[in-house]
Amino acid sequence: LGREAIKMIHSLRAGIELNNNHRAANTRLINAQEISYSNNVIFPRLVTPFNLIFKKPFPAVESFLNTNIAISKRLDLFNTQAFNLNYGFNVLDKRGWRWTFKPINIEFNYLYNQTDSFNRILDSIPFLRYSYNTALITGMSGGLTITYRNPKHLRSLARERTIKLNVEESGLTWGALVPAFKKYRRRYVRADAEYKYTVTYKETELAFRLFSGVGIAVGNDTTLPFFKQYFSGGSNGMRAWPIRGIGRGSQKLVPFGQNVFNDRTADMQLEANAEYRYIIARIIPNTLTLRGAVFVDAGNIWNLRNSRPDGSVDSAQFKFKNIYKELGVAAGTGFRLDFNYFVLRLDLGFRFKRPELSNINNGWKAPEIGFDDILPKLFGRKPEYRQWRYENFNFTIGISYPF
Repeated sequence: LGREAIKMIHSLRAGIELNNNHRAANTRLINAQEISYSNNVIFPRLVTPFNLIFKKPFPAVESFLNTNIAISKRLDLFNTQAFNLNYGFNVLDKRGWRWTFKPINIEFNYLYNQTDSFNRILDSIPFLRYSYNTALITGMSGGLTITYRNPKHLRSLARERTIKLNVEESGLTWGALVPAFKKYRRRYVRADAEYKYTVTYKETELAFRLFSGVGIAVGNDTTLPFFKQYFSGGSNGMRAWPIRGIGRGSQKLVPFGQNVFNDRTADMQLEANAEYRYIIARIIPNTLTLRGAVFVDAGNIWNLRNSRPDGSVDSAQFKFKNIYKELGVAAGTGFRLDFNYFVLRLDLGFRFKRPELSNINNGWKAPEIGFDDILPKLFGRKPEYRQWRYENFNFTIGISYPF
């Protein structure tokens, strides 16, 4: 565009979320539907309203203007419409560190069409009532990505380390000066840190990941808005639990077969993952490869504040002394269909340490399964087999590697 190598990228995305407990709870198979459109404009230079001139201080600088519109339907619960607008810069310095700064970050998430059953849940849990509300984000954010690789001549044993740091705020800088929409404006600070380490030897790979994140509500706000809270489970974290299915803290599972709102999100997350990857077979040379993996996941999410109206002990609140007891631990195996351009991933995760059982042997409880009943427990349709899977096992499908 404009004879300046300006890029404009349009993206259209649609997705559904499935409910693996729909038979027992007599609910829909599809939990949620989402469709979104995004437009990204990237300038190969620094674009600001000020006369800032740099004499090539960095190897690469680019500016961007991103907009995104999304519509989501949580069937039988609520709908959301979201609009995001952000403007900022990407800078690659001489060390190869990549900096991102967004001086303008605006997000508006409109919650509507709440069902009566969903409103009753919110009325009974004030923490959720404040989280699940229409919210306006006005602030800034920034991030840093550092990648270290071993020298190119060491081809037999390749190592790569990546560190990612992100910080964002809302309503504390220029966002505090916006006079409109005070009813919906949210104030918070949120910070994440992620470390990934990968070792590749010939046709095998060993990958590790550490993640921590925390969000602190400021002023009269008591928690982060729901679309900014942390969650785990699903195909990219704590794979033995369904998405948003683990935590908060040592909260109990919803009884098997009950049709209730069971999303678990919070203001803090800790997680560690390890995965060993190997080749099983080259189905079509240079086109399709079947790969295998074994993995271990550990982590959980917590609230920072006591969410109980009476101030009694809150099993969802983070306390340092309870970290070990309330960590979930899982192990499993998986298969990857590597098409070179993308990877289709299937993972089977088993829970070995369950946070809701933290008062019994610190939550350690191996799944009761043997060679004689492995098939019926994993695939059987009887209620007892479904309940066993609900409490011990999860199967996920994902695109690309989890980390």
